[in-house]
Amino acid sequence: MASPSSAPARPPAFRSIGRSILLTLPIALWSLLMFTPSFRSGGRALSIGAVLVIVFMTSLFFLMMRTGETYRWRRIFFVALGFLFPVGFIASLIAERGTMSIPISRMVSGDTPFCFMVTPALILPAAFARTIVFPGSILPTASNPHSIAVMIGLWFAFTLVLGKAWCSYACFFGGMDEGFAAFGKRRRLHRFVTKYGSILRLIPWAILLCVVLLSAALFEPFYCMWLCPFKTVTEFPAVRDLETALQFGVFVTLFVGLVVVLPYLTKKRTQCGFFCPFGAFQSLFNKINLFDIRFDREKCFDCGLCQTSCPTVALSKESVREGKTLLNCMKCGACVDACKKDAAVWHLKGTPVAVKPERARLLFLYGAWALATMFGGSILANSIATMVHWLPLK
Repeated sequence: MASPSSAPARPPAFRSIGRSILLTLPIALWSLLMFTPSFRSGGRALSIGAVLVIVFMTSLFFLMMRTGETYRWRRIFFVALGFLFPVGFIASLIAERGTMSIPISRMVSGDTPFCFMVTPALILPAAFARTIVFPGSILPTASNPHSIAVMIGLWFAFTLVLGKAWCSYACFFGGMDEGFAAFGKRRRLHRFVTKYGSILRLIPWAILLCVVLLSAALFEPFYCMWLCPFKTVTEFPAVRDLETALQFGVFVTLFVGLVVVLPYLTKKRTQCGFFCPFGAFQSLFNKINLFDIRFDREKCFDCGLCQTSCPTVALSKESVREGKTLLNCMKCGACVDACKKDAAVWHLKGTPVAVKPERARLLFLYGAWALATMFGGSILANSIATMVHWLPLK
């Protein structure tokens, strides 16, 4: 095998503009289909938001097709989703109830929007006690369209196809720590993360086990009640006594530490990679979904760029030598884009490695971007509509 220095550099992967447009047309049509209801009955503000999101999502997909890069353009969408989601969500809470806190009456009546993060905690109580330990409605209602059945159905359908890619294309929470990671200029804790990566990757599994068991024992969504950092920027139990004050303090501390400070210092998605129990649960579906990322050992020179670029430490020297990612890979595409020798490739399971990887990438991105447009795009449109309402327009 030739040395890295003697190997030719990867040539530019630009497609022609015409071919890139043709490949983008399905996403453009999907975007129009998703936002047609907004134009019919959403009002001017939501129509403006829908138009901007259609242009935004279609343009990013075009750039993916044109440049052959995935991570760079996906991250623009994902960070925008992470930071704009609280804008629309908090504004709607304030407008509806005047506060971000959840009144006990709303929790008792089951009028709380379902959060997919609580999914693992539902399994044991539902299986053995036929009880849903979440203060939400199972079926959609007029006041709560984001019901348990709807959210779990959407999540499960896309997860069967994409695996843990949900965490890189749909989870608005992940966009926050990825955004703060992008602000950091250098990896101040890089050696620590590299040295203890194998231990850090186990923490979400330990938290997942605790959350599942405690939720079953206490008959409440333990993660939501005590450990979710994102309660700080969404909604939380009303502070009315020492216990709820302690809960709020835990939420804020975890948010500042895991979502802001550590991502900035490490340039990694620390909450997603080293804490989130839902992310660990999601990893299991990487075993049965259609796509993964593989490494062509004939081209790989073990330079380590793929490991350095991975935002969730989903690669190790051993896994790369075996030609695969670890179970917690989120399919963000960072390693593929970073590889200068085209050794890291998108792969459709059941086909030979490195045979038409761009076709595998295209098939994966159609599914992933359809999910991103439907799930994240609607959130972006609503947040933009909220900001349009704030403008002094006549």
